[in-house]
Amino acid sequence: MTYFHYLSLCFFLFVTHLPTYALTLPERGPVEVIFINLWDEYYAPTTLPAVKADVTRIYVQPDINIDAHVVSQFVKNNPQFKGLKIDRNQRLALSLGVWKTPSQVFIFDGKAKKISYLGTDTSDTTISHDGIIDSLPVSKPVTLTDSDGNSHVFGQNSPAQVLFFSDALCPFQHLPLCEQKIAANNQLANITTLPVTTIIKPFYISMDDVRAYKTRFSLTHPVVLDQKNQLFQKYQVTSLPYWIVLNDQDEVAFRGAKPPKRL
Repeated sequence: MTYFHYLSLCFFLFVTHLPTYALTLPERGPVEVIFINLWDEYYAPTTLPAVKADVTRIYVQPDINIDAHVVSQFVKNNPQFKGLKIDRNQRLALSLGVWKTPSQVFIFDGKAKKISYLGTDTSDTTISHDGIIDSLPVSKPVTLTDSDGNSHVFGQNSPAQVLFFSDALCPFQHLPLCEQKIAANNQLANITTLPVTTIIKPFYISMDDVRAYKTRFSLTHPVVLDQKNQLFQKYQVTSLPYWIVLNDQDEVAFRGAKPPKRL
């Protein structure tokens, strides 16, 4: 289910059941509401506009696979979002006509006056670069452990390989098409002669979650937890799920949100 379809369902429930808001806004004066998705903030942090002295700013998080504990931990690590509220059943977003994050809404005396999108639209076709060699800065090799306790070294002198960056929280809503892409990666692992390794992002994830992910999707290749986010930073991965193909010089021969068509 896409975020749009999810909001459409919420809208149906909204108009048929007429619930009250889970959070309230000031009825008078200027208010600025900024909608974010904290899951996206880990990959592409939002550049927040300057705070206006005479405007009340409120941060809002969609009610998608989230709870108060997760929000609390996120705010602890990202204090610029102090006061972040959960928009239960997307009621506020639906009432204002906000369909994507991050977005900024200016409200005066309870009425929305302006809605601005704060992010950058991307698509698979613009972030896939097949056959282009990207030289990465020389750095120390990264050694990580997979779910079976085996060590894997990533760096120069490592063999050519396929890295599939994923999230152990799949199939949550903030990971569009993640199940289909995991299935596509499994097919790739079955036909390529290159070793394939799944790399799991570390946020709110334990090795038990990694093992559960491997079992849930019946994976036979290694699944590694990138405990300190080293590989995500090293290979500049900012969206999920995502493929990187490395040659034996630790150079990126392919990167993209779709699996490589040739190896």
